[in-house]
Amino acid sequence: MILILAALLLCFAQACADTSVELEPVSGTVTFGDKYIVLTPTTLADHQELLSSLGTTAESAAEDWENRGVLCQAWTSDRKICVEVTAIQDDEAKQYFDLDQQSSKVRNEYRAMHLKDTRFNNTTYDVKTATWKKQSLGGRFLILKYKAVENGVSHWGYARKTIRNGYTITLDYKVLEDRSLREADNSALNVIANTVSFQKKEEEITGSSALVHFTSEPPSETNSDTFTVTGNCAPGTHIISVLMRMSSDTVVRLESDANKKGDFKIKVKLPEEGVWLMSLTFDVGDKTVAEHAFQTTTYSKTLLPVTLNEPIPEVIEGDELVISGVTSKLVTVQCIVSNGTSKDFTKQIKTNGSGKFTFKVPTSIEGEYNIVLAFSKKGVNDRRFTYTATRTVTDLDVRSRVKSEAIKPSYTVLKNKLSGYTGKTMTYNVFITEITQLGEEWIIRAALKNDAKGYSNFILITAKEDPGFESGSQHRMYGTCTGASQVQMKEGDDGLPAFDLLFWE
Repeated sequence: MILILAALLLCFAQACADTSVELEPVSGTVTFGDKYIVLTPTTLADHQELLSSLGTTAESAAEDWENRGVLCQAWTSDRKICVEVTAIQDDEAKQYFDLDQQSSKVRNEYRAMHLKDTRFNNTTYDVKTATWKKQSLGGRFLILKYKAVENGVSHWGYARKTIRNGYTITLDYKVLEDRSLREADNSALNVIANTVSFQKKEEEITGSSALVHFTSEPPSETNSDTFTVTGNCAPGTHIISVLMRMSSDTVVRLESDANKKGDFKIKVKLPEEGVWLMSLTFDVGDKTVAEHAFQTTTYSKTLLPVTLNEPIPEVIEGDELVISGVTSKLVTVQCIVSNGTSKDFTKQIKTNGSGKFTFKVPTSIEGEYNIVLAFSKKGVNDRRFTYTATRTVTDLDVRSRVKSEAIKPSYTVLKNKLSGYTGKTMTYNVFITEITQLGEEWIIRAALKNDAKGYSNFILITAKEDPGFESGSQHRMYGTCTGASQVQMKEGDDGLPAFDLLFWE
């Protein structure tokens, strides 16, 4: 009996103790409070029951973790929260190596990627906000608020993300089981993120090309024999630049040094027309710490250079396609887009001194889009580019449109002007008070207000499926107003504002 009691006390002590996890191979640690059940690659076999409830096994989880770079998971006992820590060597990790050592401009570029770049913000991972925060021990982390779709199931979450020691580290706080996201979740993740610390890998930092950042690069096309390459690296670095013409043995060699702030500027003058390749070597003392080769530069005096900011995609993912780039100044640029309907897009502009151009093409209609970009300027050769892209409207697109169109009048205004709001798309945070099946539909009685006096400001929502919500739970509803309800679930319900459900969030 004493032994059993001692074993129980030991288990209790372990369950109530904070758990610290080594973040290998990043050289760091993270600590979770006693409310979490922490799984690591070495303890997966000890949590067979939890893994079974998640529909997996220790062996399958281990394989999945290795593929995705998962270092640990921390679960709440109700399994509605999972905090997953990952470390991967992706392209960004190789490029930046350590975001704490990069400039604010570089960090701002990295933040903007998560809001605009489809690698981070797409149909399965929708980033709502991205801001920087300096955590207590681990330096700067990006705070992300997102909505994700995994295996056909959506969930909300917060994340902390940074790049240290050549790895992209993410602390992903996933809110599961249809629970709404709360600011308290962000606070809970902040507590965990404040425990993260890293040991700096000096040798890797010294020898990493990731600490070289370019602010301007050689153009891919040019009709001028001069251009400038600028950037930032370790102060005092000696830079050797070599340019080779691809079709001959002509070589241009330049040498320069980074200043006390690490800034460098390389002025290039090409001796003749042709296709050129530029490479750089960065030396600190007698040691080469980085090398870099750019894409080729095509130089021709009669060439009208054109560079797009982003390639034209084969698949269009939104209701608007932005086509932008840069060419020479005073160039006439025409964009013609047809999609087999009467709503063809045609626009012509003339670039100013910057040479920049932008076209915003509506793409809300499904189908194939034929895109033509034409460039002309006196004294140089005209250029014409053609592309084909396909637009498929997904469920996520439909939801995005609904969310952008949804309105939210006050309850008093809604009731007083109900007939005028019929047919409008609306959204409210509602408290579920009762769910009743009526034929093949479910009638949901919900309140917009819950205070010390109880529920008030009731509406009725008609749904095609049972949402399975508990009474008193709060959810965000998107629906179409159908006017005054003819259904009476409670006395006095007759004439309540009624909605046909579009979806829950």
